[in-house]
Amino acid sequence: MAEIDNRQKLSQRNSNWFENQLKPIAKFLIYLRVPLTVAIAAWYFFTQIDQTIEVYRAIALDNNVAQALISTVLVILLSLCVWFAARLLEKCYQERLPEYYKPKFDSLYKNAPRLLGAIPLGSLAYGTWATQETLQKLSPPTPKIFLLVWMFSNIVLLLILVYLFINRIKFFKDSKYLDSLASNKMGEGLFGQTFENIFVNIVGFVFSLLSLPTIVAAKDPRWSFGLIGVLLSIVFLNVGLFSWQNTLKSRITVVRTCSISLLASLVLGLIMPPTFLPELLGSISVVAISLTMLVVIFSTIYNWGQQTKIPGITILIGLMLVSSALNLNDNHRFQQFSKPQKSDLPALDSSFQQWLANRPDLDRFSNKPYPVYIAAAQGGGIYAAYHAATAFTKVTEYFPTFPQHIFAISSVSGGSLGASAFSSLVKFGGISGKSLSQTASKLFSSDLLTPLLTMGLFPDLIQRFIFFPIYDWDRARGLEVAFEKAWDKLSLPNQDNPLRQSFYQHWQPQGIAPALVLNTTVVETGDRLAISPFQINLPNKENIAIDEPDLDLKLSTAAGLSARFPYFTPVGWYQRSKDKSKLHLADGGYFDNSGIPTALDIGRNLQRLEGNDKTFKIVYLSLIDEPPKESTTQLKSEGLNEVLSPVRALFSARKSRSRSAVELSAFTINDGIDDPLKYQFRTLFLKKSGDGVKLPLGWLISKRSRDFIDLQTPDPKATPCDIKKFRQPMAKGRVVVDDNHNLCVIASIGNDLS
Repeated sequence: MAEIDNRQKLSQRNSNWFENQLKPIAKFLIYLRVPLTVAIAAWYFFTQIDQTIEVYRAIALDNNVAQALISTVLVILLSLCVWFAARLLEKCYQERLPEYYKPKFDSLYKNAPRLLGAIPLGSLAYGTWATQETLQKLSPPTPKIFLLVWMFSNIVLLLILVYLFINRIKFFKDSKYLDSLASNKMGEGLFGQTFENIFVNIVGFVFSLLSLPTIVAAKDPRWSFGLIGVLLSIVFLNVGLFSWQNTLKSRITVVRTCSISLLASLVLGLIMPPTFLPELLGSISVVAISLTMLVVIFSTIYNWGQQTKIPGITILIGLMLVSSALNLNDNHRFQQFSKPQKSDLPALDSSFQQWLANRPDLDRFSNKPYPVYIAAAQGGGIYAAYHAATAFTKVTEYFPTFPQHIFAISSVSGGSLGASAFSSLVKFGGISGKSLSQTASKLFSSDLLTPLLTMGLFPDLIQRFIFFPIYDWDRARGLEVAFEKAWDKLSLPNQDNPLRQSFYQHWQPQGIAPALVLNTTVVETGDRLAISPFQINLPNKENIAIDEPDLDLKLSTAAGLSARFPYFTPVGWYQRSKDKSKLHLADGGYFDNSGIPTALDIGRNLQRLEGNDKTFKIVYLSLIDEPPKESTTQLKSEGLNEVLSPVRALFSARKSRSRSAVELSAFTINDGIDDPLKYQFRTLFLKKSGDGVKLPLGWLISKRSRDFIDLQTPDPKATPCDIKKFRQPMAKGRVVVDDNHNLCVIASIGNDLS
């Protein structure tokens, strides 16, 4: 009986402790849910993403002082807004509490807003520290003084900021403009009428400046519904303030400020070069601006909802979910030319025969089969794009006739951007005084990430809450415009930008530039669908190339459509002509990330041509990641098994399929060939990490990462291939991936073309 009583007392004590200690803390944090969520988002973005580390590295290695300074200033602004929102919400919360709670949790109430406010700037300081740690592992050592100065500056500014959070009353109480920061009164500053009117104008102005130039550049016509929507958003946001103004004078003030914002954003937005402002600010700043706007807007809505008992945030989230569930806001229809320049797709065999007949060096191979390369470029974001572009251009520099022997490049995701760049450079030439590979390197040194982020965090984010689609606000167009502007920066003479021209006009059988076969995945069926200048028939006679008579798109759009990896770039769609149904196309890597299956399908079709064994020989060349070494591969268990294991399995299987495609192709195609230098399936492997570098999956790449990739396509004339070392493992059916492997594969290309 005594034991039962003791258990009841223990249970009662635990219940009381939860009710009196944990529950008040949980309720308080829930009340601060908006600044808390934004602070966590800032911590995650600034510290936990590999692409962010690459952004820090790019800023440091390029000595971009301006971008580092702007990033720090805007993150400080974010920290201030997170703290201010949390402080005012904390005052709202305390007014509703019973008196006996206040002294008990006074320390929590005071310090929680300060802690939340310190997280964004603290995360930036930690991110720069983590980046300089990676530079210590580089070989050769890389100067890290820039990052150290940036890191210590952030730490000093963080300490000053926290000190001001604690001692603000002493500093600001006598200030005419900053007294609201010192005051504890309700209804001031962030949630006041004057501040909201000013802030809404600033939001509309910044929104327009960051979005308008890209939206305009993505369209052929300069005016569109989306463009008008950007401008009118300023008006609509300000009109919402009218009901809060009590005097005619205040209403006139709102109209005046609204008109000034509208006119200024219109003028500056239309004359500003596309991607200029996003690239100037950089990814860190764009994210900081977006989070600052979100914490102020949603904190204001939340506070308004608490006062009026109307769940504003819940209504917005519900609107977003309903619009998404019913596809009312699906604005990801990919852009097409209003006047198509294409005709029906020709057959593969006739296209190839016409191509072969127009080879400039065909006579040199009258006594032996003409080498025909069918290449495959893997996916992987910017590192795959850079690798494909520079590997192909470097081999072209080693062997100038190489491009005219490449019939087609089957590419996926980032490899599609790299293949498009290579084909365009071969067709139009590089910068005067620079090699093709240097031109390709300059092309991908541009920031493709920030314009994409800008479109995603501003117009496309707002689109999630609108129940009708505004196609100009599609964030994927940010990547397309950034790719086009990167080509513009090359300043190549006497030519139009090929990335803005029709994909179907890009390849001509008479030219030396290879055909581009850009792989996508059909969401509805899981099948692959290629954007190709000719038909590609499977053994069952099914054509896997898009063959829509009225569908014509830019080369940049076609390349970007192949690179729609999860969430970062959205699934695109078009309306089929035969039944008006929508067909959604995702990243080609969903089906296969290597590009090899489509390359093999092209090759099998060509091998059926009569007399092919006498007139030409097919060689497959695959650009693929280095396979993991079994001895160094460590299997480890990770958390959230029930939730994340299925997702991890999907991504692991995606990588495994690419490796399997390489291994199976090499085994079957090279079977019976004793000399590895004469293999008909060859691979140029890419190491994704080493010497302190970890290649990012994103759209910005630092100079150090570019240099790391460049070293993996060596010149066989400068360093001869060790044929004996290359042949020994090959003879045993094994592949040893080292510097000599790629060197010998490149040398084998020279043997083919000699």
